[in-house]
Amino acid sequence: MNTLILLSALAAGQPAPAPVTFHSPAPVASKGDVKAGPPLVHTFDLTNATAGTVTITKVEAGCGCLRQGVAANVLPAGEKTKLALEVNTLTQPDGPNRWQVTVSYKVELPGAPAQTGELLLQITATLSRDISVTPPQVAFSTAGEASQALVVGDKRAKPLTVLKAASSAAHLTVEVGPAATGAVGRTQSVTVKLAANAPAGHRDETVVLYTDDAECPELRIPVRVLKRVAGAVTATPEAVSVRLAAGQTEVSTLVQLRSPDGKAVSIASAESDLPGVQVKCSTGSGPVATVRITVPEAATAQAGRCTVRVRMGEQGGEVSIPVSWTGKK
Repeated sequence: MNTLILLSALAAGQPAPAPVTFHSPAPVASKGDVKAGPPLVHTFDLTNATAGTVTITKVEAGCGCLRQGVAANVLPAGEKTKLALEVNTLTQPDGPNRWQVTVSYKVELPGAPAQTGELLLQITATLSRDISVTPPQVAFSTAGEASQALVVGDKRAKPLTVLKAASSAAHLTVEVGPAATGAVGRTQSVTVKLAANAPAGHRDETVVLYTDDAECPELRIPVRVLKRVAGAVTATPEAVSVRLAAGQTEVSTLVQLRSPDGKAVSIASAESDLPGVQVKCSTGSGPVATVRITVPEAATAQAGRCTVRVRMGEQGGEVSIPVSWTGKK
């Protein structure tokens, strides 16, 4: 089910490498019904079936919920490697889901120019959940210290307990509260705190909750941090999180930028770090500048996230706006 050949036909007009076939009918791993909470893991076996050397140049995930690792990037003729994918199911909606990665590669054949290509790999599953973390991801945008509360819920007859927590950064601390049992199962509070001395700028961090459940030993919470310099331009909302309604294929939202001292602001440029997400900004100078962010139909096939970076004009500096969306049903 999970074996496939790395290479596919090259673009028209280019000389093609040695014939290539797939070991499986399609590069799709169908996982069926899956309980959200524990990460969903799948490993693709990739084989170089050409007479030359294949170099994997990039593996690009279509969703920030995906972690990936390649065992070897350079494959001589006939060699194999493994591409492991891990989906953070906590951040994904219930129902049918599809996650994909694009493998970019280069083929070097004896006596021929190097050629490039791409391979699309997909994992599909239908998610339902007994275990939940609300909210499933955290975003900080502040000039000082801040905190956010999470609630871990478990509706099973034998619910898990969060025993301890850790974070990927010294300026992020986590406090685990006591568990309580209610009508809908057990809940447990967790508080994530951002220190006042956190360095300025944007970064992606992770909070890991360790549990007493052997089937779900840890819960990974993505944390986006934008630490602003005091007095810098602020965005409203500071982070964009949208859920697509039934039948909706595109979503658009407006963000306003202001200076805390009331001075005029202007935007020099604005762009997303995820290709395809459209960003338009106001021109000129005034008390409020605006940025319109549009997630197109091609991106809403699955849940995802990106960061829109706005470079300010007169004031200088940069404002980062975390953006996340659910996949369409």
